Amino acid sequence: MPEFSLLTLNTFGLPLFLGWNRLARLTRQLDRYGASVICLQEIQQNAYVPLLVRSLPDYPYCAYESSIFAPKGGLFTAARLSLNESHFIAYQNRGRALSAGFADWALNKGVLLSQTQVQDHTIIVMNTHLHANYAGKWDPNHAMARIQRDQIQHLAEMVNEQPREALVIVCGDFNFPRGTFLYRELLQASQLEDPLAHDSRPTYRPFRVLPSEKWSIPIDFVFVRRPNWRSLHVEADIVHIEDASRPFPHQRFLTDHNALTLHVTWEV
Repeated sequence: MPEFSLLTLNTFGLPLFLGWNRLARLTRQLDRYGASVICLQEIQQNAYVPLLVRSLPDYPYCAYESSIFAPKGGLFTAARLSLNESHFIAYQNRGRALSAGFADWALNKGVLLSQTQVQDHTIIVMNTHLHANYAGKWDPNHAMARIQRDQIQHLAEMVNEQPREALVIVCGDFNFPRGTFLYRELLQASQLEDPLAHDSRPTYRPFRVLPSEKWSIPIDFVFVRRPNWRSLHVEADIVHIEDASRPFPHQRFLTDHNALTLHVTWEV
């Protein structure tokens, strides 16, 4: 039975080499899951790219687009399968440089689109990270939510441009939770499905300085658009990633997000 699997994770990959040792340990943990494709967000320095390549020896194919300081969008995709095509598309609205969202603007937020093949079937993976909403106010009139709305509209357009015979997977850090108008509008505009729609477990694990009742929420997603060729069996899960070999909690810490996994099978 043909199958495809994916893992997506926000790595908390700080710039200025602040994530160097932690990212090396993190990728060693990810390698154990054996996913066909790994999608990473917040790779905030170009120097991290060769580190990721070295630390993922079972993933000989990778996709990213270099910029001055960091891969565009902070996005990096690694694959066990050959990538037939990959390219980065920046969101049309990336906020403003002189704002609380300077880091998002500087990272050039967008979508890293990669295409692979399982037998004769095309699989398109869209790795993304949307503008942060630092206020945590997902109201249509809020300034940051308006930027996010423009981005999900652009993202939905990209999904709808993909051929109907392709299995399309959209994953990453969306920076808004389920139940918001942004979540509903994205799914309505793109025919994407959320295999974890009824799972209330958080994907973001806030630091102690942030109120957990507000920020311990699911903001990372893995969405699927089913192809027109046959039915699929789709399973997804939320996975806590840590370095269990270390004795103390601060040493076990690898990222402030949980990973999401996806496993898809279909009949021949």
